[in-house]
Amino acid sequence: MEIRMAYPNEIQRIMEIIQDAKESLAQRQVDQWQDGYPDEEIIFEDILESRGYVAVEDQEIVAYAAVHKGNEAAYNEIYDGKWEHDNYMYVTFHRVAVAKEAAGKGVAQTFLQGLIEGEKGPDFRCDTHPDNLVMQHLLEKLGYHYCVCFVTSCYLGSKHADPTKF
Repeated sequence: MEIRMAYPNEIQRIMEIIQDAKESLAQRQVDQWQDGYPDEEIIFEDILESRGYVAVEDQEIVAYAAVHKGNEAAYNEIYDGKWEHDNYMYVTFHRVAVAKEAAGKGVAQTFLQGLIEGEKGPDFRCDTHPDNLVMQHLLEKLGYHYCVCFVTSCYLGSKHADPTKF
């Protein structure tokens, strides 16, 4: 699997993958991403801000994620739980999506593990909907555990500063 930054001319394929993820969530009765988010404008901004990454297999884009580096204000307003580390600088994965033809083949795990290994950390965070048990299970397999919750999502943070120890 090749993991690289996304290019603006790949937006159509990325949006197809986002749509696949929305449909998968709807089939599992998870209301995450059922309100138009994320849309093309958000993905385009990810790409222009050098946050958009893709996974490529057999010269076809099979997954997308946004990688945010630094503090995010939303992560400071928690009502339940506590971050394990108070690092101001951390890496957060957003908008993780896998093409329907690649679903169930370990693509998401390999993709996120590769993104983790490509970053210095020291802390990694990812959020998901409380009903998105598939993503929660994936994050647990990668060494994440529940840390905090607030109005829109529950957030998980990795306790490992060294991503090679998962």
